[in-house]
Amino acid sequence: MILHADADAFFASVEQRDDPRLRGRPMVVAHEVVACPSYEARALGIHAGMPLRQVKRRWPEVLVTAYRSEAYEEASALLFDLFRRFTPLVEPGSMEEAFLDVTGRDRGGVAGMAYALRAAARAEVGLPVSVGAGRTKLMAKLASRRAKPDGVVVVDAELEARVRPRLRLDELWGVGPTTYEKLHTAGLFVVSDLNDLTEDDLKRIVTTAMARRLLSIAHGTDDATIRLPGPRRSVSASRSLPATRSRSKVVAVLEECVGRAVARVASLDDPPRLPSRLEVFVRYDDGAQVLERGPLDGPSLDPEVLRGAAGQLLDRTGYEWDGRGVTMVGLTLPLPVSACTPTTGAAGSRASGS
Repeated sequence: MILHADADAFFASVEQRDDPRLRGRPMVVAHEVVACPSYEARALGIHAGMPLRQVKRRWPEVLVTAYRSEAYEEASALLFDLFRRFTPLVEPGSMEEAFLDVTGRDRGGVAGMAYALRAAARAEVGLPVSVGAGRTKLMAKLASRRAKPDGVVVVDAELEARVRPRLRLDELWGVGPTTYEKLHTAGLFVVSDLNDLTEDDLKRIVTTAMARRLLSIAHGTDDATIRLPGPRRSVSASRSLPATRSRSKVVAVLEECVGRAVARVASLDDPPRLPSRLEVFVRYDDGAQVLERGPLDGPSLDPEVLRGAAGQLLDRTGYEWDGRGVTMVGLTLPLPVSACTPTTGAAGSRASGS
C-alpha cells in the first residue's frame, strides 16, 4: 500500500506553529501577493496568488506574515526525517508532501499506520498532515486530498472498485486544462468513459504518453512505484508579485531569488556543486511565460556573479517593453551530478568564503 502524506497549508501552518497569536485566526503568508493562506483565511475566500492589497482592503482583520524560507526548509527536513522512520521508500512530491511505500510494514493495518504518521507529525513537528492511503499513487493522492484538512482517508480495494470508474478526468493527477478540454470535446468525462477505447483511439485526442496513462488508470494498472530521489539536478527560486512593469521591482525580486537559490545549493552538499549556467523566467499577467538560458563564465556560487548573469538574462526577456505586467520572476540553477571541488579560481566555493 502507498501513503500520500501532505502537510496542510504548509507555510501558514509553520507560522501558526511558531507564533501562538496566529493560531485559529485568518492569516496569510505574503509578500505583495498571497503565498499561502491559513484554512481560516481560505474560509473567507482568500487564495494563493491574490494581491495583498486586495486582502487588506476587503478583510482588514486578516493577519499577514512574511515568507521565511529557512523556517519552511527546516520544517520540511523534519517532516522527511519522520517519513523515513516509517519506511525508507519515500518519494518526495514537494517540500511538504511525499509518497511512502509501507507494503509489508503496516502489518495489514494501513489505516493504523496512516493515523500514527499523522499523530507523529503533529507531536514531533507541530504540523497538521493529511494522509491518504491507496493501492496506487493516484489513489493515495486523491485520498489525501479528500482527507484535508488534518485527516486520514483509506481507499481499500472495495472502495477503489466503486470510486475509480466514477473519477472525473479533470480530477486526475497530470490532466491539465488543455488536455481535459480535448477529452471533454471528445465526449469523455469520467474514467468509465475510457473503457471501450484503445490506445490508438486515445492517441487521436491526446499525446501517446497521456493515452497510455489514461488507459492504465481505467484498467487499474497505474503507477505504484516509489522512485527514490537521486542528487538534486537543479535548484529553483521564484516569487509572485502584483502585475508590474517596474524595472526596480522586478530586478529586486530576481536578486532576492538569487540569494534564496544560492542558500539552497549551499545546503545540499559539502562542498557545494557549482552551477555553470542558469535560467531566468518571467510570467506575465495573461499567464504566458518567457524563459532565457545562458552560461556563466565558469562554475560559481558567488551571489554577485549570479546576480550579474541573471540580470543580463532578465533584460533578454524584453519585459520592460512587452506591455504586459510581470506577475512572477524566478531562476533555476542546473547542477552537475557529481560534487564540484575546485581548489582555485571558481568563485563561490567554500574555500573562497561562500
